[in-house]
Amino acid sequence: MAIHRDVLADRHQTLLVLLHESAHRVGHRGGGHWTPIPDYHDRSRGFEHLLSDFAARLLGMLADGTTLPHIDPTPAARRAGRDRNWRADDPSVPAVRRELAHLLLDQLPQALTDGGFRSAKELVASTAVYPGYWRLLTNPRPVGHRPFRGDQAGDYDKVALLAEASGVHPPVVWLAYHLCERPIRGRRRDTWGRPGPWTAKIRTDIARACTDLAALGDPYAAHIPALQALADGTVPAPLDDDTWHQPARALLAAERRRLNLDKP
Repeated sequence: MAIHRDVLADRHQTLLVLLHESAHRVGHRGGGHWTPIPDYHDRSRGFEHLLSDFAARLLGMLADGTTLPHIDPTPAARRAGRDRNWRADDPSVPAVRRELAHLLLDQLPQALTDGGFRSAKELVASTAVYPGYWRLLTNPRPVGHRPFRGDQAGDYDKVALLAEASGVHPPVVWLAYHLCERPIRGRRRDTWGRPGPWTAKIRTDIARACTDLAALGDPYAAHIPALQALADGTVPAPLDDDTWHQPARALLAAERRRLNLDKP
């Protein structure tokens, strides 16, 4: 974030600029409690609402006597190197998506050896799946991100082909990337976060993933009731709380153990 050096001489102006520009960036990219919005420019309704939300949360912390949460500087340090998969450590991306990206990248060398591929590009080409799917799974984006091309890696069959080529169970990959976004998919923005069942299309996809998990048996099948409760709206799925992502994160942990990737 660029700040003019004359502004840095004034603490109040520096904080003002930081808050203002942060709202632009969060509106554009999303992260944490917030999803990306289309109207993140100055003098737009979405941007003004985001600034108001910032102020309300800061006032709440002030009233409660709490401080801002600590941010681990490690991801930012890695990001500065611009590694090809730096988004796998981007704190604005849900933890479950970051864990999936690391699982796929950690498993990649073994998948290349097993399939006789020389690179990830060859592995993806062998599946005939659009490469944007692999890029999104290994370079995940915040909830609400909409790629320019419209590719969101949502097709279960295509994700399954990539997962199988990587040696990872397909329902685990699909759920790990998509569960965190399913409550808002197919809904108007003003209904996001409200209780109730997810859309029919999403419930169908979740049911298919649960069928595949049942075929795998425990420990995978043990998470089916929790997934069904989320899709039916029995369990709330607020956007500012990621505890309901736990079934997908537990499935990732089970895959790491199966693939012997759980050891340092």
